Amino acid sequence: MSHRNARLTFYGRRLIVDRHRDGWKQAHIAAAMGVSRKCVKTWIDRYQAEGEGGLHERSSRPHTMATRTSYEVEEKVLAAR
Repeated sequence: MSHRNARLTFYGRRLIVDRHRDGWKQAHIAAAMGVSRKCVKTWIDRYQAEGEGGLHERSSRPHTMATRTSYEVEEKVLAAR
């Protein structure tokens, strides 16, 4: 589910891809959709790489965290509480 301020939903992203297939220039798609050319390029590239699944929502949570507190220290903190 898109956040309430998101310009594009899944269907908007799909419209970008459809317009690109129909021969629209990326700048014209961006102007019509009210987003940047970079945003349009992102969705077109993601669709080309991943297909329909690439247009769905993704978590913004990082996959890893370099400075994560070690499990041992975390346990000590929890025990001290």
